[in-house]
Amino acid sequence: MLISRAELRLALAAGLCNGFAAMSGLAYGFYSPLAVVSIGTGSYGGAIELGRQRLLGTVLGSILLLVGYWGLRDLPMPLAIAITLASLRLLGGWLKLLVGYKVGGLIVVMGWLSHSTDLGTWIPLRFFWTVFGVLVGLLSLRLFWPTRSLDTILQQYGALFSDLRLTYQDLAQRLENSTRAAPGIADYKRLRARLISLRGLRPALTLELGEGASHHPSVRLVQCLDDACSRLILMVGGMVHRAPTLNDSALIEQLHQGEAALLRVLSQRLEQWEAQLSARRRTLPLPPSSALTLPQAWLDLNHELADPSLNRIPLERLERIAARLLLCRQAEQAMQDAERTWAGLLPR
Repeated sequence: MLISRAELRLALAAGLCNGFAAMSGLAYGFYSPLAVVSIGTGSYGGAIELGRQRLLGTVLGSILLLVGYWGLRDLPMPLAIAITLASLRLLGGWLKLLVGYKVGGLIVVMGWLSHSTDLGTWIPLRFFWTVFGVLVGLLSLRLFWPTRSLDTILQQYGALFSDLRLTYQDLAQRLENSTRAAPGIADYKRLRARLISLRGLRPALTLELGEGASHHPSVRLVQCLDDACSRLILMVGGMVHRAPTLNDSALIEQLHQGEAALLRVLSQRLEQWEAQLSARRRTLPLPPSSALTLPQAWLDLNHELADPSLNRIPLERLERIAARLLLCRQAEQAMQDAERTWAGLLPR
Protein backbone atom coordinates (compact mmCIF):
# COMPACT_ATOMS: atom_id res chain seq x y z
CA MET A 1 0.00 0.00 0.00
CA LEU A 2 1.67 3.21 -1.22
CA ILE A 3 -0.28 5.62 1.00
CA SER A 4 -1.46 4.67 4.47
CA ARG A 5 -4.58 6.04 6.15
CA ALA A 6 -2.45 8.01 8.61
CA GLU A 7 -0.58 9.74 5.77
CA LEU A 8 -3.81 10.48 3.92
CA ARG A 9 -5.39 11.89 7.08
CA LEU A 10 -2.36 14.10 7.71
CA ALA A 11 -2.38 15.38 4.12
CA LEU A 12 -6.12 16.08 4.28
CA ALA A 13 -5.92 17.99 7.57
CA ALA A 14 -2.89 20.01 6.46
CA GLY A 15 -4.58 20.78 3.15
CA LEU A 16 -7.75 21.97 4.86
CA CYS A 17 -5.71 24.25 7.12
CA ASN A 18 -3.76 25.63 4.21
CA GLY A 19 -6.93 26.26 2.22
CA PHE A 20 -8.62 28.04 5.12
CA ALA A 21 -5.54 30.18 5.69
CA ALA A 22 -5.45 31.19 2.01
CA MET A 23 -9.16 32.07 2.02
CA SER A 24 -8.96 34.05 5.25
CA GLY A 25 -6.51 36.59 3.87
CA LEU A 26 -4.61 36.75 7.16
CA ALA A 27 -0.83 36.74 7.09
CA TYR A 28 1.42 33.89 8.24
CA GLY A 29 -1.20 31.22 7.57
CA PHE A 30 1.51 28.66 6.77
CA TYR A 31 2.05 28.17 10.51
CA SER A 32 -1.28 26.34 10.64
CA PRO A 33 -0.39 23.32 8.43
CA LEU A 34 3.02 23.23 10.11
CA ALA A 35 1.28 22.74 13.46
CA VAL A 36 -0.88 19.96 11.97
CA VAL A 37 2.17 18.11 10.66
CA SER A 38 4.04 18.51 13.96
CA ILE A 39 1.35 16.79 16.03
CA GLY A 40 -0.50 14.58 13.55
CA THR A 41 1.95 11.72 13.14
CA GLY A 42 1.03 9.66 16.21
CA SER A 43 -1.94 8.73 18.34
CA TYR A 44 -4.56 11.07 19.75
CA GLY A 45 -3.07 10.94 23.25
CA GLY A 46 0.40 11.68 21.93
CA ALA A 47 -0.97 14.54 19.81
CA ILE A 48 -2.53 16.14 22.89
CA GLU A 49 0.86 16.21 24.62
CA LEU A 50 2.68 17.48 21.52
CA GLY A 51 0.05 20.17 21.00
CA ARG A 52 0.28 21.25 24.64
CA GLN A 53 4.04 21.52 24.43
CA ARG A 54 3.89 23.41 21.15
CA LEU A 55 1.45 25.97 22.57
CA LEU A 56 3.44 26.37 25.79
CA GLY A 57 6.62 26.78 23.79
CA THR A 58 4.96 29.41 21.61
CA VAL A 59 3.75 31.39 24.64
CA LEU A 60 7.05 31.10 26.48
CA GLY A 61 9.11 32.02 23.43
CA SER A 62 6.89 35.03 22.67
CA ILE A 63 7.13 36.36 26.22
CA LEU A 64 10.90 35.96 26.38
CA LEU A 65 11.26 37.51 22.92
CA LEU A 66 9.40 40.64 24.02
CA VAL A 67 11.26 40.84 27.33
CA GLY A 68 14.64 40.22 25.75
CA TYR A 69 14.14 42.47 22.73
CA TRP A 70 13.13 45.48 24.81
CA GLY A 71 15.10 44.74 27.98
CA LEU A 72 18.45 43.83 26.39
CA ARG A 73 18.55 46.46 23.66
CA ASP A 74 21.76 47.97 25.01
CA LEU A 75 23.67 44.68 24.66
CA PRO A 76 25.14 43.41 21.39
CA MET A 77 22.47 41.46 19.51
CA PRO A 78 24.31 38.05 19.52
CA LEU A 79 24.81 38.30 23.29
CA ALA A 80 21.20 39.37 23.88
CA ILE A 81 19.86 36.47 21.80
CA ALA A 82 22.16 34.02 23.62
CA ILE A 83 20.93 35.21 27.03
CA THR A 84 17.30 34.95 25.91
CA LEU A 85 17.78 31.43 24.51
CA ALA A 86 19.57 30.34 27.69
CA SER A 87 16.66 31.65 29.77
CA LEU A 88 14.25 29.81 27.48
CA ARG A 89 16.17 26.58 27.94
CA LEU A 90 16.18 26.92 31.72
CA LEU A 91 12.48 27.74 31.92
CA GLY A 92 11.65 25.00 29.41
CA GLY A 93 13.49 22.47 31.54
CA TRP A 94 11.67 23.68 34.65
CA LEU A 95 8.33 23.28 32.84
CA LYS A 96 9.47 19.84 31.56
CA LEU A 97 9.16 20.81 27.92
CA LEU A 98 10.79 18.16 25.73
CA VAL A 99 9.72 19.70 22.41
CA GLY A 100 8.16 23.05 23.24
CA TYR A 101 11.40 24.85 24.03
CA LYS A 102 12.57 24.21 20.45
CA VAL A 103 9.48 26.00 19.15
CA GLY A 104 10.15 28.83 21.58
CA GLY A 105 13.74 29.04 20.37
CA LEU A 106 12.60 29.41 16.77
CA ILE A 107 10.24 32.21 17.82
CA VAL A 108 13.04 34.04 19.62
CA VAL A 109 15.48 33.80 16.72
CA MET A 110 12.98 34.47 13.91
CA GLY A 111 11.28 37.28 15.80
CA TRP A 112 14.55 38.99 16.62
CA LEU A 113 16.10 38.66 13.17
CA SER A 114 13.15 38.72 10.75
CA HIS A 115 10.13 40.26 12.46
CA SER A 116 11.58 42.84 14.83
CA THR A 117 9.62 45.61 13.10
CA ASP A 118 6.20 43.90 13.33
CA LEU A 119 6.29 41.88 16.56
CA GLY A 120 2.89 43.27 17.58
CA THR A 121 1.33 41.64 14.50
CA TRP A 122 3.52 38.58 13.99
CA ILE A 123 3.26 37.15 17.52
CA PRO A 124 -0.57 37.19 17.82
CA LEU A 125 -1.06 35.83 14.29
CA ARG A 126 1.49 33.08 14.78
CA PHE A 127 -0.15 32.05 18.04
CA PHE A 128 -3.61 32.09 16.42
CA TRP A 129 -2.54 29.91 13.50
CA THR A 130 -0.67 27.52 15.80
CA VAL A 131 -3.77 27.08 17.99
CA PHE A 132 -5.92 26.59 14.91
CA GLY A 133 -3.54 23.98 13.48
CA VAL A 134 -3.37 22.07 16.76
CA LEU A 135 -7.16 21.96 17.00
CA VAL A 136 -7.56 20.77 13.41
CA GLY A 137 -4.87 18.13 13.96
CA LEU A 138 -6.63 16.81 17.07
CA LEU A 139 -10.01 16.77 15.33
CA SER A 140 -8.57 14.89 12.36
CA LEU A 141 -7.20 12.21 14.68
CA ARG A 142 -10.65 11.82 16.24
CA LEU A 143 -12.79 12.00 13.08
CA PHE A 144 -10.76 10.57 10.19
CA TRP A 145 -9.73 6.94 10.81
CA PRO A 146 -9.12 7.52 14.53
CA THR A 147 -5.72 6.52 15.88
CA ARG A 148 -6.07 5.81 19.58
CA SER A 149 -3.22 5.08 21.96
CA LEU A 150 -4.83 1.85 23.13
CA ASP A 151 -4.86 0.48 19.57
CA THR A 152 -1.17 1.27 19.16
CA ILE A 153 -0.18 -0.18 22.53
CA LEU A 154 -2.13 -3.43 22.09
CA GLN A 155 -0.68 -3.86 18.62
CA GLN A 156 2.82 -3.51 20.05
CA TYR A 157 2.06 -5.98 22.84
CA GLY A 158 0.84 -8.45 20.22
CA ALA A 159 4.18 -8.13 18.42
CA LEU A 160 6.03 -8.63 21.73
CA PHE A 161 3.96 -11.76 22.47
CA SER A 162 4.94 -13.10 19.04
CA ASP A 163 8.64 -12.53 19.76
CA LEU A 164 8.31 -14.09 23.20
CA ARG A 165 6.42 -17.07 21.75
CA LEU A 166 9.25 -17.79 19.31
CA THR A 167 11.78 -17.59 22.15
CA TYR A 168 9.79 -20.09 24.22
CA GLN A 169 9.52 -22.42 21.24
CA ASP A 170 13.29 -22.22 20.79
CA LEU A 171 13.83 -23.06 24.46
CA ALA A 172 11.50 -26.06 24.20
CA GLN A 173 13.09 -27.32 21.00
CA ARG A 174 16.56 -27.19 22.50
CA LEU A 175 15.40 -29.20 25.51
CA GLU A 176 13.61 -31.80 23.37
CA ASN A 177 16.63 -32.21 21.10
CA SER A 178 19.06 -32.31 24.05
CA THR A 179 20.76 -29.17 22.75
CA ARG A 180 22.12 -27.58 25.85
CA ALA A 181 22.92 -24.12 24.48
CA ALA A 182 20.24 -21.70 25.65
CA PRO A 183 19.28 -18.48 23.86
CA GLY A 184 21.98 -15.90 24.46
CA ILE A 185 21.81 -12.85 26.68
CA ALA A 186 21.15 -10.79 23.54
CA ASP A 187 17.70 -12.40 23.19
CA TYR A 188 16.83 -11.49 26.75
CA LYS A 189 18.09 -7.93 26.33
CA ARG A 190 16.10 -7.53 23.10
CA LEU A 191 12.88 -8.58 24.82
CA ARG A 192 13.55 -6.29 27.78
CA ALA A 193 14.31 -3.35 25.46
CA ARG A 194 11.01 -3.87 23.61
CA LEU A 195 9.09 -3.96 26.88
CA ILE A 196 10.76 -0.77 28.13
CA SER A 197 9.99 0.94 24.82
CA LEU A 198 6.36 -0.11 25.16
CA ARG A 199 6.15 1.45 28.60
CA GLY A 200 7.03 4.77 27.00
CA LEU A 201 3.66 4.72 25.16
CA ARG A 202 1.57 4.50 28.32
CA PRO A 203 1.63 8.24 29.27
CA ALA A 204 -0.14 9.03 25.97
CA LEU A 205 -2.92 6.59 26.87
CA THR A 206 -3.30 8.11 30.34
CA LEU A 207 -3.46 11.61 28.85
CA GLU A 208 -6.00 10.52 26.25
CA LEU A 209 -8.36 9.01 28.83
CA GLY A 210 -8.22 12.07 31.08
CA GLU A 211 -9.18 12.27 34.74
CA GLY A 212 -9.44 8.95 36.54
CA ALA A 213 -7.38 7.19 33.85
CA SER A 214 -5.58 5.04 36.43
CA HIS A 215 -8.86 3.23 37.18
CA HIS A 216 -9.93 2.89 33.55
CA PRO A 217 -10.21 -0.74 32.33
CA SER A 218 -7.94 0.02 29.35
CA VAL A 219 -5.11 1.25 31.60
CA ARG A 220 -5.58 -1.66 33.98
CA LEU A 221 -5.47 -4.11 31.08
CA VAL A 222 -2.23 -2.58 29.81
CA GLN A 223 -0.78 -2.81 33.33
CA CYS A 224 -1.89 -6.45 33.53
CA LEU A 225 -0.21 -7.30 30.22
CA ASP A 226 2.92 -5.40 31.24
CA ASP A 227 3.21 -7.33 34.51
CA ALA A 228 2.77 -10.64 32.69
CA CYS A 229 5.35 -9.73 30.05
CA SER A 230 7.83 -8.67 32.69
CA ARG A 231 7.54 -12.00 34.53
CA LEU A 232 7.60 -14.06 31.33
CA ILE A 233 10.69 -12.25 30.07
CA LEU A 234 12.35 -12.65 33.46
CA MET A 235 11.95 -16.38 33.00
CA VAL A 236 13.94 -16.17 29.75
CA GLY A 237 16.73 -14.31 31.55
CA GLY A 238 16.83 -16.99 34.25
CA MET A 239 17.02 -19.75 31.66
CA VAL A 240 19.93 -17.97 29.97
CA HIS A 241 21.94 -17.99 33.18
CA ARG A 242 20.98 -21.57 34.14
CA ALA A 243 21.43 -23.56 30.95
CA PRO A 244 21.21 -27.39 31.32
CA THR A 245 24.46 -29.29 31.68
CA LEU A 246 25.79 -32.04 29.40
CA ASN A 247 25.61 -35.81 30.01
CA ASP A 248 22.62 -35.66 32.33
CA SER A 249 21.04 -38.83 33.67
CA ALA A 250 17.79 -40.25 32.28
CA LEU A 251 15.85 -38.85 35.22
CA ILE A 252 17.16 -35.33 34.65
CA GLU A 253 16.38 -35.68 30.95
CA GLN A 254 12.83 -36.53 31.95
CA LEU A 255 12.66 -33.38 34.06
CA HIS A 256 13.82 -31.34 31.09
CA GLN A 257 11.15 -32.95 28.92
CA GLY A 258 8.55 -31.73 31.43
CA GLU A 259 9.98 -28.23 31.13
CA ALA A 260 9.82 -28.45 27.35
CA ALA A 261 6.19 -29.56 27.44
CA LEU A 262 5.26 -26.57 29.62
CA LEU A 263 7.16 -24.17 27.36
CA ARG A 264 5.25 -25.52 24.36
CA VAL A 265 1.94 -24.91 26.09
CA LEU A 266 2.96 -21.40 27.16
CA SER A 267 4.06 -20.53 23.61
CA GLN A 268 0.71 -21.74 22.26
CA ARG A 269 -1.06 -19.63 24.87
CA LEU A 270 0.94 -16.57 23.85
CA GLU A 271 -0.20 -17.17 20.29
CA GLN A 272 -3.80 -17.10 21.54
CA TRP A 273 -3.13 -13.83 23.37
CA GLU A 274 -1.73 -12.34 20.19
CA ALA A 275 -4.82 -13.45 18.24
CA GLN A 276 -7.19 -12.03 20.87
CA LEU A 277 -5.49 -8.63 20.76
CA SER A 278 -5.56 -8.46 16.96
CA ALA A 279 -9.26 -9.49 16.86
CA ARG A 280 -10.53 -6.65 19.09
CA ARG A 281 -12.99 -4.15 17.59
CA ARG A 282 -13.30 -0.91 19.58
CA THR A 283 -13.77 -2.81 22.83
CA LEU A 284 -11.44 -4.44 25.29
CA PRO A 285 -10.02 -7.66 23.85
CA LEU A 286 -11.38 -10.90 25.28
CA PRO A 287 -9.09 -13.33 27.10
CA PRO A 288 -8.86 -16.93 25.83
CA SER A 289 -12.21 -18.65 26.33
CA SER A 290 -10.80 -21.78 27.98
CA ALA A 291 -8.55 -22.07 31.02
CA LEU A 292 -4.87 -22.85 30.63
CA THR A 293 -4.42 -26.64 30.49
CA LEU A 294 -1.06 -27.81 31.78
CA PRO A 295 0.65 -30.75 30.03
CA GLN A 296 0.72 -34.09 31.78
CA ALA A 297 4.51 -34.30 31.50
CA TRP A 298 4.76 -31.14 33.60
CA LEU A 299 2.21 -32.33 36.14
CA ASP A 300 4.07 -35.64 36.54
CA LEU A 301 7.21 -33.85 37.73
CA ASN A 302 5.97 -33.88 41.31
CA HIS A 303 6.17 -37.68 41.25
CA GLU A 304 9.55 -37.71 39.53
CA LEU A 305 11.05 -35.20 41.94
CA ALA A 306 10.30 -37.64 44.77
CA ASP A 307 12.55 -40.28 43.18
CA PRO A 308 15.31 -41.24 45.71
CA SER A 309 17.87 -41.50 42.89
CA LEU A 310 17.95 -37.70 42.75
CA ASN A 311 19.97 -37.79 45.97
CA ARG A 312 22.95 -39.14 44.01
CA ILE A 313 23.07 -36.06 41.77
CA PRO A 314 25.61 -33.36 42.75
CA LEU A 315 24.16 -30.50 44.77
CA GLU A 316 25.17 -27.82 42.24
CA ARG A 317 23.27 -29.59 39.47
CA LEU A 318 20.24 -30.06 41.72
CA GLU A 319 20.23 -26.34 42.51
CA ARG A 320 20.33 -25.54 38.79
CA ILE A 321 17.40 -27.87 38.10
CA ALA A 322 15.40 -26.48 41.02
CA ALA A 323 15.99 -22.91 39.82
CA ARG A 324 14.81 -23.79 36.29
CA LEU A 325 11.68 -25.53 37.57
CA LEU A 326 10.92 -22.53 39.80
CA LEU A 327 11.25 -20.19 36.83
CA CYS A 328 8.87 -22.36 34.79
CA ARG A 329 6.36 -22.41 37.63
CA GLN A 330 6.57 -18.62 37.96
CA ALA A 331 5.93 -18.21 34.22
CA GLU A 332 2.92 -20.53 34.45
CA GLN A 333 1.60 -18.56 37.43
CA ALA A 334 2.20 -15.24 35.67
CA MET A 335 0.07 -16.33 32.72
CA GLN A 336 -2.75 -17.63 34.92
CA ASP A 337 -2.73 -14.47 37.07
CA ALA A 338 -2.84 -12.26 33.98
CA GLU A 339 -5.78 -14.14 32.46
CA ARG A 340 -7.68 -13.99 35.75
CA THR A 341 -7.17 -10.23 36.00
CA TRP A 342 -7.93 -9.79 32.29
CA ALA A 343 -11.26 -11.59 32.64
CA GLY A 344 -12.15 -9.50 35.69
CA LEU A 345 -11.84 -6.25 33.70
CA LEU A 346 -14.60 -7.17 31.24
CA PRO A 347 -18.17 -5.96 31.83
CA ARG A 348 -20.43 -8.58 33.35
